[in-house]
Amino acid sequence: MNIVVQGLGEMGASLALILNQQSDNHVIGVDTKDATRKAALKSNIVSEISDNLIDVAGQADIIILATPVSIIKQAMKELSKIILKSNVIITDTGSTKNEIMAFANSELQHVAFIGGHAMAGTHKTGVTYADERLYVGTPYFLIPNQMGQQRIKQLKTVLAPIQAHFTSIDVTAHDDLMAMVSDVPHIVAFALVNAAVKQLGPSENFGQYVAGGFKDTTRIAQSDPKLWTDVLLSNKASVLTNNRALIAELEAFNQALTADDAMNLTKMIHAAQISRQRLLVRRNDD
Repeated sequence: MNIVVQGLGEMGASLALILNQQSDNHVIGVDTKDATRKAALKSNIVSEISDNLIDVAGQADIIILATPVSIIKQAMKELSKIILKSNVIITDTGSTKNEIMAFANSELQHVAFIGGHAMAGTHKTGVTYADERLYVGTPYFLIPNQMGQQRIKQLKTVLAPIQAHFTSIDVTAHDDLMAMVSDVPHIVAFALVNAAVKQLGPSENFGQYVAGGFKDTTRIAQSDPKLWTDVLLSNKASVLTNNRALIAELEAFNQALTADDAMNLTKMIHAAQISRQRLLVRRNDD
């Protein structure tokens, strides 16, 4: 099976690495960076490389678009204009789905497109962070267009070696969920670091004094700026709604502090404590 993976960053390269280990697969890696392509080929992450998706898409049985959302949309437009295999499946790894599925329904309505998003990955970027264990046990959302509805089982079979937990979700529910559990936390990390620098000066001046709380909360502030600009803008409406909800909570803490309201402070902290303790409890109906 010919599998084309466009985008050999941490997510795409990890998928390529795992799938390329399967004897029935021939993985072709596509990336604009020459050094990335060469590294992927040398490390056997892929079996073949190209700098242009369209040059290799026609021979693909599976096409995986593992780039920022804006580039995924551009690739979908390009793919809509060329001849593909009649049984090809196109999927993606984009962290927001409303825009992508809208494009799939308009540009690729005659192709089996299955939107994908795994709750995996770190703040690290680049082909050197390809990890064959990256997807193990992680929730992996699959959202098909009309043509893709009958092909989900096939895609799950192809992706089975990554050992993810495949699940379905409504596209709007997905983006609302991602806004609160992924997008807003990144904004929190970015904003907290920026606020600390404005209050305390350059981070190297106070870094030696920070403890686990600051380090844990701001770890994801090391994430790729271009990638996260793309993510936030692609999910703008949901991000703004959930950002306002966070700001309302911060204001509630300010009000309690201003009023020396220890009872309300304790109540809010306790509610968060209990919810955080229950966060990773697996639901019986899952």
